[in-house]
Amino acid sequence: MKTRVTNTWKKLGVTCMCATLLMGATGMFASAATYTAYVLPILQGNNYTSIHDKTTADNFITNEVTAITDAVYADFWAINSNNNIISLKYKQGVGTGQATIKITTSGYNYIGAQVGMGMENHDTSLTRGFVSGTVYFR
Repeated sequence: MKTRVTNTWKKLGVTCMCATLLMGATGMFASAATYTAYVLPILQGNNYTSIHDKTTADNFITNEVTAITDAVYADFWAINSNNNIISLKYKQGVGTGQATIKITTSGYNYIGAQVGMGMENHDTSLTRGFVSGTVYFR
């Protein structure tokens, strides 16, 4: 009887642990958004991702460039739902890794805060560029 009860508790514990890990992983990846071939307008014109609800209370978002065409680097920054800048600009290109874009305006460090990301060609150019990557609206 004791072995049967112990095995039942072990199975329940393993089941709960697996469910917790799956829920944690789902929450961790739910905030990722890819953007593909977003235009970097001429003369450093701006472009923006859609607005997303933050999934953590962290005071930053992260971004990684996976492809860039007709430009070497692009600048990225966090925006609010009115496309107002709420962070500094971060220069990124392919191979520069994931940037942590720190939100410098107060009031965006809660789950559900609405944020997006702005971008522009780093260099003033008469040719439009294109950029792709992954942003985590944490």
